[in-house]
Amino acid sequence: MGDIPFSDVYIHGTVRDDTGTKMSKSLGNIINPLDIVDRFGSDALRFSIISITAQGQDVFLSPQKFEIGRNFANKLWNASRFMLMNLKKEMVGNDLCQMSGDPSLTLADKWILSRFYSALGDFTKFLKAYRINDAANRIYEFIWHEFCDWYVELAKLTIDEVHTQLTLYKVLEKSLRVLHPIMPFITESIWQRLPKEHGTESIMITKWPHMQKVFISKKTDSEMELLISVIQAVRNLRATWRIGTATRIDIHVKVKKEGDESVLTTNSSYIKRLARVENVLISKDMKKPRHSAVQVIRDIEIFVPLEGIIDLEKEKERLTKRIEELQGLLSGIEKKLNNKNFVSKAPDEVVKKEKTRREVLKTEIAGFKKNLSSL
Repeated sequence: MGDIPFSDVYIHGTVRDDTGTKMSKSLGNIINPLDIVDRFGSDALRFSIISITAQGQDVFLSPQKFEIGRNFANKLWNASRFMLMNLKKEMVGNDLCQMSGDPSLTLADKWILSRFYSALGDFTKFLKAYRINDAANRIYEFIWHEFCDWYVELAKLTIDEVHTQLTLYKVLEKSLRVLHPIMPFITESIWQRLPKEHGTESIMITKWPHMQKVFISKKTDSEMELLISVIQAVRNLRATWRIGTATRIDIHVKVKKEGDESVLTTNSSYIKRLARVENVLISKDMKKPRHSAVQVIRDIEIFVPLEGIIDLEKEKERLTKRIEELQGLLSGIEKKLNNKNFVSKAPDEVVKKEKTRREVLKTEIAGFKKNLSSL
């Protein structure tokens, strides 16, 4: 042709099986992509390979790796179904730009818009640098952990409101466009089901979403991170004390900063819904209620009164018994490690494993003792 054939060449690492052996037909350790498509789907195949293929590094491939892409596709499909079941068609013609500074936007709305445009900026930057696996993992983190796990759940509180409808629609539609080069089939399938303006036949020929930095806010991100931390802390307390989600509990929150108190008070409805809480009491002068479980996040203390929620005497008995069991195991390990013959003759990895077990047991015992003292 009389011209330079390529301006860029992308070189990936060697593809190996899960034992580290190079994949080869002669060795019989290859994976037939058509088998993977039949089992997991073509988008799962594409996403899984892209997400684990870093520049210059070998790729370790096994059939189980494709479960990542399949699970991601399922997550996206289910979230899209929820939105389509609740979406009002008049949302289509509205422009997201007009929502900047709209007082009707909730903290959750502003947060997911901030996180989307942050993800869009990173995704675009990674693609330009040929860090394709980083791009895939960045949009995965946004869609799965921020949009599906948090925003969709938070949106259920205000699902009939215009601001929530528009935010759900716009973020999903734009996310599909970003994900399309990596997972073309499921994104096209969902996009075709979305109500949209006439003139665009395929997601393939839509424009790339343009960056709107006005929506990116560190303050919004920080406030939402605080709320999420509190919700997760309450969920952890439920798990620790074996309090089922059907049981409504009260929480007492002691804060040090007025800003934190304002954020938690204004958005207490999120805590009530996602942590299954009846009443949220927030104060800078909060005293620890009697017989309360405690969780500390940053400089915030969260108390859950346990009286009337669990049988205190049975719980004391259970914790005491568990502490005794763990102390018995710890004593056995201590004897081993204090035995010079064992330490000198046993393989290093065995001694190291016993030392690790000792530290784990000490941590568990300290945790159970702390819980017992709460009662």
